[in-house]
Amino acid sequence: MDTTTNPTVALPVRIGLEIVRLHYLFLVPLILLITPSRAILGMNLPIIGVLTISGLAGNLAGKRSISLLTSISLLFILVWGKVAQDLLRTGAPDTAALLIEFGMTIFLMEANLVVLTFYKTNDDLKREDDELSLVLHEGLINWLRNQLSLQGLIAVGSLGLSLVLLPIAGFTSISTAELPLTGGLLLAAVIALLFLVTYRREPERR
Repeated sequence: MDTTTNPTVALPVRIGLEIVRLHYLFLVPLILLITPSRAILGMNLPIIGVLTISGLAGNLAGKRSISLLTSISLLFILVWGKVAQDLLRTGAPDTAALLIEFGMTIFLMEANLVVLTFYKTNDDLKREDDELSLVLHEGLINWLRNQLSLQGLIAVGSLGLSLVLLPIAGFTSISTAELPLTGGLLLAAVIALLFLVTYRREPERR
């Protein structure tokens, strides 16, 4: 999975690839350390260790299913933690933080699938040195740049959507009466994510 010796992969792109591959190092603690300990039976630190290791292992080994399962687990913990804050009266839920963190997790999940696809396809093409492989490899690089650019636009759009949804979500808290509405918004986001994952344009292969 080494791209450091490939001159067609620009340095900013390589840095972006590594940040996405290692994002569990900062995303998992960010979510778990602000999750009420009562919501997950005081298992914050053990869960941080398990999810960080599983996420990194999935990315470094190229196992999409492991990485995807880790990200879905983070989404579940994030939503449950915010709901538990209201139901258990452990503090006022910060809706702004919920929407931003939820959008960040979805963005990194989708970007991570793009990066894993790139590495797998790149490894396949590196085994061949013919002219067709070189053409396909150049197309792969262009595909990666376009996908990462698209993900950047999605991240900006997600942040804007979060700000727009703040009045709907109540600005500072998610009351019990508002839980169905909030759950519906989150479900819509998950459906949109699954659509992107299912119908994302894959790089051209042989």
